Amino acid sequence: MSDRQEIDQLKSRLQWEQAGPLAGLSSQAADALIARLWALVEWLRGQGEERPLTSVLLAFQIGFASGRWGPHSAKR
Repeated sequence: MSDRQEIDQLKSRLQWEQAGPLAGLSSQAADALIARLWALVEWLRGQGEERPLTSVLLAFQIGFASGRWGPHSAKR
């Protein structure tokens, strides 16, 4: 096998094993998710400034729900 053939074979193998278009799609999806989460955080911050008592009640409900749905370490 000549050097040129071996280089071509290794290039084709590298193209086959790399992520290809999936890398671009996954980075776009991650960017979109981060943008949505950032918008949610900004919305929650605005709601906390406008309605602090409602925000405290919501935080209490979320904490209570996560405590009820979390892992149960105490057995009866």
